[in-house]
Amino acid sequence: MVLHAADNAFPGWAEYNEMIGVGGWGGFTPGYANRTEASGPKIRWRDGGMVLDHDTPGTAQHPSPHDFLMTVRAPEHPIMKGLPPAWLHANDELYSNLRGPARNVTILASATAPTSMPNGTGENEPILMAIAYGKGRVFHDTLGHVGTTQKEPIVPMASVDYIVLLQRGTEWAATGAVTIAVPRDFPSPDKTSIR
Repeated sequence: MVLHAADNAFPGWAEYNEMIGVGGWGGFTPGYANRTEASGPKIRWRDGGMVLDHDTPGTAQHPSPHDFLMTVRAPEHPIMKGLPPAWLHANDELYSNLRGPARNVTILASATAPTSMPNGTGENEPILMAIAYGKGRVFHDTLGHVGTTQKEPIVPMASVDYIVLLQRGTEWAATGAVTIAVPRDFPSPDKTSIR
């Protein structure tokens, strides 16, 4: 399980980068800079499929937290099976321009921040990913920002979709299957759902 800023860790550890597929800033680790073009391509969802973007400059960024529409890209994957094709995720950072080896990655869901927003790329960014690593399974979930000044409830983590994806992703990473049902209060394309 790789949750939110865990993808910023260990920029110089080649195996970790393989495990997470793509990662973020990395400059938080003493002695390491942000992940740049040298770290590998960005992953995009374009024209109905996953594309590796080696050419567009830029490093990890995100707009200010906001509600954004999640779009399922692998509806038959066990984690995603039974979820609505799209839903509104509540007040979170939408990670973009993540870079890395980008091998053995399946985009489960993407989201877009328009270029009219500061740090919006206009690209379908991978938000949920499944990565095959050796004999293992990795669920990479970029959702769930919590800042030092935030007070309870932490809306992104109290969002029903975050809770359900954490549970289903953990079960899949551990067993390869998912038995956890989609609850009735799962968000819709036009309404968030907070517990």
